[in-house]
Amino acid sequence: MLTYLGIRNFALIESLELEPGPGLTVLTGETGAGKSIILAAVSMLIGQRAASDLIRAGSEQAVLEAQFVLDPASDPALRLAEEALEGEEGELVVRRLVSREGRNRVQVNGNLATLGLLADLGPELVSVVGQHASQALLKSEEQLWLLDAFAGLEGQTQEVGRAVRAVRELDQEIDAQRGALREREQRRQELERMVKELEAAELDPQEEAELKAERNLMANSQEIADLARQAHQGLYSADGSALEMVDRHRAVLSQLAELDPSMKQAAARLEEAFYLLEDLAHLVRDYEAGLSFDPYRLEWLEERLHGIRRLTRRYGGDVTGALETLEQAKEELAGLASGEQHLEELQARREQALDEAVALAKKLSQDRREAAPRLAQAAEAELAQLSLAACRMQVSFSEPGGAALDTDAGPMGGRGLEQAEILIAPNPGEGFNPLKRIASGGELSRMLLALRTLVARRHGAPTLIFDEVDAGIGGATGSAVGQKLASLSTAGQVICITHLPQIAAWADRHYAVEKAVTNGRTATRLSLLDEGGRLDELSRMLAGAGPESTARQHARQLLDSARQSKTSF
Repeated sequence: MLTYLGIRNFALIESLELEPGPGLTVLTGETGAGKSIILAAVSMLIGQRAASDLIRAGSEQAVLEAQFVLDPASDPALRLAEEALEGEEGELVVRRLVSREGRNRVQVNGNLATLGLLADLGPELVSVVGQHASQALLKSEEQLWLLDAFAGLEGQTQEVGRAVRAVRELDQEIDAQRGALREREQRRQELERMVKELEAAELDPQEEAELKAERNLMANSQEIADLARQAHQGLYSADGSALEMVDRHRAVLSQLAELDPSMKQAAARLEEAFYLLEDLAHLVRDYEAGLSFDPYRLEWLEERLHGIRRLTRRYGGDVTGALETLEQAKEELAGLASGEQHLEELQARREQALDEAVALAKKLSQDRREAAPRLAQAAEAELAQLSLAACRMQVSFSEPGGAALDTDAGPMGGRGLEQAEILIAPNPGEGFNPLKRIASGGELSRMLLALRTLVARRHGAPTLIFDEVDAGIGGATGSAVGQKLASLSTAGQVICITHLPQIAAWADRHYAVEKAVTNGRTATRLSLLDEGGRLDELSRMLAGAGPESTARQHARQLLDSARQSKTSF
């Protein structure tokens, strides 16, 4: 229950405090007085994002505060305990500061907290039914939510939603895997070409050096042949060759050794040198004779070396790097074979997840169809108290719209196998038609109030705020709506912004909202009305004037009638 609301420097509000208390609290005032600003402040305190343009002119920041009393066993109290943010004796104090620079500060029970925490707690603390809620009631999503909330099926709906999300996530994984396999097939083909090309090249780290050496030899073939011929001629075949000269001196030294035996060793060494030189000459002769320079061989060498350079530039930079790339490519090729198996595993998981989702959705569908007549019957009873006793209601179902999964049970969306549509027959003798086609503004407002009342009773009624739920109604119907709000407030706190005196008369606390100009500045003010103040405000709303006017007498009758009726709650 909301026990305190404080607002400072927010839009037209300089400083304002509201203490609604239990029961029905009503806020009334002229159009534009600032009632919606108060509602906007409440919305921000339960997690709505803020805009810096809502800060009052001349101020640097807006300050919003709220105090709630929680049931220790409620979900918000348990969540606060989990976050170590418990207050004293079940209290929850929320404080939010919004700066003009766009910075926000959130405090929960005096501790810094996140806006996300407020957004999580908000729906469990306050339910706001705004001015456009009647139009929202025309949407199938809202009608299905009301059915689920009435029947207590939110948990099942969430389970179905999670199951459907699991299937869709697997669909995304399968699509990604298929895409990966397509890319993998392209990669496989690329690797196979690479391996085939490198294996066909039969690269050898020593080959390149040998080929370069042979190519250099071939490139200098003419000079080599000339040098070999010159060497052979100089050693053997030319006149005055080295061998001829050594042979001549060999004979001289041999004669010298006969005359002087001490030279025999020298003569023997020269003899040995002669034969060594002769062998060398024959070696050069054979080398010269064996020289063969095939121009086609040189062309092949150039092509082979060019092919090696081309491969090494593409794969690894050199022959050793290219061979390492070949081994890596073979390993990667072996690893690509597991992709199809993973796809099969994903598809099997998807099939199982879809079966589970369908089973949950079928159970939810059955429960919804069983709950729909009960909702219609309960809503008709509520509508009877709101001057729509002849109105009949039923719920029809159709396939969900938007993106849906194809299943054997039919299309399945995030909330199950169906969408709901409320049909009404507001007048006897007329058939049922969709709510969005035939309901007037007043009928929509009362239908909304009736359904919200049923949901609130089912959920223990948190603080409910109704913003101008009186759209399109008046007179006796307004009194019926006021009685319904007062009855609803016996099970939980209700705050209502209204323009109808027939509703305001049912309030346990009545606040007047007005604008006032002080020192040239306009500000919204809030006043808790006493008995006389209530009479004055109701008289104003009834458009009367003066203390003895008919409007004041009517206001007194409204108050007395409401008090008497409330004794029967």
